[in-house]
Amino acid sequence: MRAVRWPSVSEIAWGLASDRIAIMLFVALIVMTMLAAGPLHPVDNFLNELHRPYWDVLREPLIFWPDNVASRYVALPVLGVTTLQLAYWHRSWRPIILGAGGVFGMMSMVSVMKLLFNRGHAKHYDPDFFAGAGNVAFPSGHGANAILIYGLVLFLIIRFGAARPHIIKRLAYCIVCIALLQSTVSIYLHFHWFTDLVAGMIAGGFALRLTIRLDRMIPHGHTVQWWPWYGRESEDSAQVRG
Repeated sequence: MRAVRWPSVSEIAWGLASDRIAIMLFVALIVMTMLAAGPLHPVDNFLNELHRPYWDVLREPLIFWPDNVASRYVALPVLGVTTLQLAYWHRSWRPIILGAGGVFGMMSMVSVMKLLFNRGHAKHYDPDFFAGAGNVAFPSGHGANAILIYGLVLFLIIRFGAARPHIIKRLAYCIVCIALLQSTVSIYLHFHWFTDLVAGMIAGGFALRLTIRLDRMIPHGHTVQWWPWYGRESEDSAQVRG
């Protein structure tokens, strides 16, 4: 059997850094960060100070239900079930590698940005950066989750042909609806500024694009007999046939 040559670290780094769409998203993230630091404060303040109708009635239901749609403890199980099922069907580590790598990369990037910019939460009515330790509003992790995690689910389904085209289109619409719902609820509840959510979704798209690029660099082919019972089944069948 011919040995599979895996790309070197430098080849992976160059492949990720040279992706045009990833570069465009990275530039968009930088631009949005600069706009969120000052020029878009009027927009943030305007949306944050709008009257919230039915606040007393809707606040708790929104916190416990729609606001959790893009949370990690809801989105990650969906991604986990998808990756494990596809890995089982195709006897390949690829879905697990892509799922774990994409989420880890996105969480690392968002966490670094949160700690670097220290933006205060919208409930404090101060959109400035560098508000001190404990202020981690920018960018929105929920916004990044909506695009990266659910986007990974859709990409893996497309990548492994696990659904028909009309189902894939509906799933794509669902992701758009989840992102819009999450953004609207977060702004209504004073959980995030508008620019937090836009930056979070751009960051999620950036991480998703890098994950797709990484998939193209991983050698093709299935990891055969990576579960013990496949090997035993093959041996038993060979003995019966023999």
